[in-house]
Amino acid sequence: MRVLFTIFPTSAHLYPAIPLAWALQSAGHEVVVASPEGVVDPKVIANITSAGLTAVSLGGKEELTASLAPLMAGAGPNRPTLALDPADENAWRQARAVLGGMFNAYYPPEPVSGGRRPILDTLVEFARDWRPDLVLWDPLAPTGAVAARACGAAHARLLFGMDNIGLIRSKTRQELADPDSGLTDDPWMPWLGPVLERYGLDFTEETLVGQWTLDLTQSRMRDPLDLSYVPVRRVPYNGAATLPRWLHARPERPRAVFTLGVSRRLLAGRHSGFPVREFFDSVAGLDLELVATLNSEQLTAVGTLPDNVRAIEYVPLNQLLPTSSAIIHHGGGGTFAAAVAFKVPQLVAPLPMWDEMVTARYVARRGAGLIADPAAIDVDSVGKDLVRLVEEPSFQLGAQGLYEDMLAAPAPKDVVPVLERLTAEHRG
Repeated sequence: MRVLFTIFPTSAHLYPAIPLAWALQSAGHEVVVASPEGVVDPKVIANITSAGLTAVSLGGKEELTASLAPLMAGAGPNRPTLALDPADENAWRQARAVLGGMFNAYYPPEPVSGGRRPILDTLVEFARDWRPDLVLWDPLAPTGAVAARACGAAHARLLFGMDNIGLIRSKTRQELADPDSGLTDDPWMPWLGPVLERYGLDFTEETLVGQWTLDLTQSRMRDPLDLSYVPVRRVPYNGAATLPRWLHARPERPRAVFTLGVSRRLLAGRHSGFPVREFFDSVAGLDLELVATLNSEQLTAVGTLPDNVRAIEYVPLNQLLPTSSAIIHHGGGGTFAAAVAFKVPQLVAPLPMWDEMVTARYVARRGAGLIADPAAIDVDSVGKDLVRLVEEPSFQLGAQGLYEDMLAAPAPKDVVPVLERLTAEHRG
């Protein structure tokens, strides 16, 4: 069968999909990955092809400059996020409003400046020409569902983290059904209605939540939603790179990793929300090596690095973590998954974008690491916590538990027959 992946234009959303794309391709299926380019992550199309997959560019900055301008104007340390916090009753409503604006900005339903065609038209045209049997779409690219319906393909969401959109949609439907809520009109229809009308389609819930959902999160993390989920093991893939020579051998003293994630670097620049300079000073006297994956912009305010800190702009975590004893990170799904796969204890300072707070609490609850409050980070305490992760065996046992939970989910190759069956059942 032919399988079309549609990806939100960042490599952080691409990488979770690649092992499944490989599995489908290895089983003899044709696979294509479609994404806008040059919008958020300038390397996303190149990263598709460097993984050995066929890429389809849906257009980029020229098509979206006008529609994205208001959204990009709010970028920076105080930009609105899509993070959900169970402790905040109103967080999901704020995220819903942000999502509505994002969908309209990234996937405008009408021609944009200069008469250029909407990115959605390019996707639908490709789908109608190529005729995929199955479309697997990113939750932040619901245009994949529209393209699938326009060409008669089966379609499903492929989650990159917690199912925030599924949760928001569930709560929205409850509000719409409650006459006392005050909500009478579907908040996403101002964008979705014109999109569907453009292609002669009516609204169904599957347009927002898929005919089914491929879930890469660990089973104990999932929200209990009334949706059809197919669990898939998240196999960490962090891009292709040449192994640095200093990584050929195991370190002479414990190695810890410090990363704030690629997406945060792209969206927030050096405004990470983490006191990097003070943190480096606090670990200068520790008997360990700290590898910090930061670029030159993030390092501008740091100055001279301590002798035991090595800065490198990027190295895939699946190269770095096998020789590491701990990792300090922002709570991103890709970083969490890589740490789990290599059984590395984690110190999470959740910098909210999607599900970082949920991830941090889960790591701590399972005994696989600790949480640092990003709103009030005490760098001395962070240094002490780092030593605990390296020296106390209980955290290694907790990390082993997360690893075993990961292995309990079906590997991507084992999910391929399930996708073949579901595609045959749902294809139009």
